[in-house]
Amino acid sequence: MHQGERDIMELLSIQGLTKHFAVHRAFGGRKQVLKAVDGVSFSIHDDHVMALVGESGCGKSTVARLS
Repeated sequence: MHQGERDIMELLSIQGLTKHFAVHRAFGGRKQVLKAVDGVSFSIHDDHVMALVGESGCGKSTVARLS
């Protein structure tokens, strides 16, 4: 390690994050599964900034709530 460098600490590590919702169809339709988040993995370190971006409805808020 050089002078001024320090160990980078991992603050959060997520592996294979998954969240599925049961969706009931109206008028007795079959129950379906909505895969809101499926297999998301990431790590956040103390010297980095992370941004989660994507289209509306792609699961960003769900990932944030589950993490």
